[in-house]
Amino acid sequence: MSPIEHIDEIIQDSFGLWITGLFSAIGGWNPALSFEQHKAAFFWLIEHLLRTGKIKFIAPGADCYVSPENPHPRFTIHDDEAQWNDSPEAIVAQLRAQWPQDARDEDDLDLIAYLYSMPGVIWVGDDGTLVAS
Repeated sequence: MSPIEHIDEIIQDSFGLWITGLFSAIGGWNPALSFEQHKAAFFWLIEHLLRTGKIKFIAPGADCYVSPENPHPRFTIHDDEAQWNDSPEAIVAQLRAQWPQDARDEDDLDLIAYLYSMPGVIWVGDDGTLVAS
């Protein structure tokens, strides 16, 4: 059973965005959630999306980010080596372990830094197309 409502709308609003878009959409569609409930829903939804094949993450340390210093990375999001292939439980456990323990609301600077330090999301379209955040 889902701890939140409007999952389809949250996914639609977040598709193709960085993980911050998913975090914000959960609260936007479920404004009555406490911060702790929002956090729990966030990790539940990530695991759900991983299990259902709607998202993948870029593997920690994978060289697939284009930047001025790295215009030709070794991998793209289509390369298996660039995708974090652990189980959904293991991925969520690692992400949960890195959550800033002192964060008390969604505007907390440590939380914002955490969300932007997470590996990039690879969204999987209904037709199997991969879209990097």
